[in-house]
Parts: sequence; structure tokens; C-alpha cells
Amino acid sequence: MHVANVIEEDQVEDSTREHPSEDVLFKDASVLVPDTLLPVKPILSFDCGDFRTKDIRSSGNPEHVTIGEARFKVPSCYTRTVLLGINEMDVNILRLKAEVPSVADDRAFVNMITWADTRHHGSGCSWLSLPFDDPDIQSGRYSTTQDHDHSKSQKKTSHRITFERSYAAPPKVVVWLDSIDSGPGRNVRVTAWADGVTSDGFTIHLDTWHDSNLWSAGATWLAHSTGRTDVRSGTFEIKDVRPSSAHRHKNHGRVSWGVPEMARPPRVFTALRMLDFQDGRNVRLSMSTSEVTTTGMTWHMDSWNNTIFYQAGAVFITFHDDQ
Repeated sequence: MHVANVIEEDQVEDSTREHPSEDVLFKDASVLVPDTLLPVKPILSFDCGDFRTKDIRSSGNPEHVTIGEARFKVPSCYTRTVLLGINEMDVNILRLKAEVPSVADDRAFVNMITWADTRHHGSGCSWLSLPFDDPDIQSGRYSTTQDHDHSKSQKKTSHRITFERSYAAPPKVVVWLDSIDSGPGRNVRVTAWADGVTSDGFTIHLDTWHDSNLWSAGATWLAHSTGRTDVRSGTFEIKDVRPSSAHRHKNHGRVSWGVPEMARPPRVFTALRMLDFQDGRNVRLSMSTSEVTTTGMTWHMDSWNNTIFYQAGAVFITFHDDQ
């Protein structure tokens, strides 16, 4: 199902602005977690998957909005929190966001959105559904538009996140990209990261560097106790296997879950957290995983055609499948 006209009315109304308001195109897709946590075996455990526009349309048929679905392994009437992260793109100008407009009992609807003069040949996102009764797992979303207007490019933006529930010790926090507007005319450079992690919160950063523009960006975050063995998280980057100057289309590496070894091969969520591409060519990137075992996995980050791809980085979250 294609709804390319959904954005057009907003674009007509706002046609004189180079960068349409993110608020017009994106509404916070977080789903509230019930305040009362059930002291029983979770009815909803983790679930994950991905959606890619190439599954339902060709790259030769670009459209601003492509709608897909995230099908849950186990349907449930209980409210879910569904997080998204970008994992694929093929656009001439990087203006891209992933959103969840609604969640049903057996699926979430997913929108991959571009705007203005971006040609949206393809894109994709990973999705992660969280257990609603696990008080150790906390998550949220932050956008640079909460700090400054999208019409102002800003090199560095940071914000202090306060956890709803404090941890006994500083938790593990991972941050990834769900929205990017780098605009035309400069190399695409963007990174999302966290520091200053304490028991009560952390500082989230959305930055660019050198002469690049970053008109707006959005990031999703997840926190969990460091002592958990059923849930692991971390980061991996292309610079782990090659320098930026040795750019090439095909890139892969191995990441370890750490110790102890997981009881069985886990399910894995991955999402991009950093990009560095040359301007003047389509931004093309596809990320995937293979060889998932009890000790680690192999990641792949590939581009194609005439794209010049310097660097990229991503996060992973692994979990045991109890369903």
C-alpha cells in the first residue's frame, strides 16, 4: 500500500521553506508502559525484526512515504513499546525518518518517510518490541528539534535524559538514529552517542563535524542493568576493520557478546548510529547480520554503485527468545 500523497499537502502549505518542520511529519511513536508491573512471568517478552521498502516496491518507483508492517511473533492485547532504528537507505539527499503511527495486537505499522526534493529509492528500519513488565528495561526518544528549530543547522546538540526509575548502579545505554536531515551540498556526517551515564540518567548527543550540516536528527535510546546475562548490548563500527580512507562497498566484521557465553543463539536487533558519506552521490547503505551464535555474530554494512562510503557505526541488542 503506497500513500505518497500523505505528505504533499504539508509540502504545498510549507513550500517556501527549505526544511519542512519535523513536527509536521513526525509524531512521537512511543507507547506508554503501564505503571503497574505484573509479578508474574512476562506475557510479552522481547521481539524484533525489520522492514525494508524493497520488500513491497521497486527502487525505480520512489515515493516520499512507504508504509509497512512489523508482525509480532506472539499477538497480545497488552500495550507494547515498539522502537525503530534506521538500517538501510538509498536516497539522493539524506532526509529520512522512521515512525510507528500505531500498534495493534499482532503488528505495528511502520512509515519510512522522506520529504522536499529527496528521491526515496529505498530505505529500511529495524524494530524492537519491549516486554512491558520488565522494570529494568527503560527507553525513550530525543530529537534536536526539542533544542533548536530545524531551520538552523547545528554542529553539536546534547540533552540530559533522566530515567523514570533509578538503577542501583550506572546501567548500559545504547543510542541509535531514527531520523536524519543532513540536507544537500555537504558530506553526510552524523553520529548519535551517550556519555555521563549515572544511576539516574545520561547525556545524549546528536552531532556532525567538519563542514557538514545537520538540520535535524532524532535518536532512540535503551538502558538495562550491566549485570544482565539474558540481554546484551553494544556497538560496532567499520573503523574496527578498515580506516575511512580505504573506502569500499563491502564491509563485514565480527562482534562478541562478551562473557559468559549466552545459553543459546540469541535474537538480534541492530540499528545505525553513525554515518560518513561523500556528497554528490546517492547515500546508499544496507546493514545485515549473519552467523549468530552463543558467542557473537557477523555484521555486514554495504553500499553500491557510485556511492563513496567512508564510515558507519551501529548498535546491537541481543536477547533470549522465550516465546
